Amino acid sequence: MRALSIQVQPARAPGFDLVRLRAEFEQIAASELVQHHSFAEGEDKGPYLNFTFGTDDAAALWELIQARIYDDDGIGAHMRRASMALCSSDAGWDDYTILYHFNPEAGRQ
Repeated sequence: MRALSIQVQPARAPGFDLVRLRAEFEQIAASELVQHHSFAEGEDKGPYLNFTFGTDDAAALWELIQARIYDDDGIGAHMRRASMALCSSDAGWDDYTILYHFNPEAGRQ
């Protein structure tokens, strides 16, 4: 099982509809692709929200998230300015893939 985690830093996208974002992620969490999920909020040099999903089909879940969240006319632009998405390996977070980052240079070496 892999974990797909998305962090949103709402200060990067003023006007972000976080109520709608949470509702969309709740619907995704209820899909058959998700075995378990956790949502958390915090503050570290600004507010953040973490949405993490456990899945056996990370590719299909990422496609769903892209279609429902990142490609959405209402919240997609905000997500592209304010989020990063990561996927663990089968072995955990010691080896992970950056699926999306608001800074396109992140993760490049």
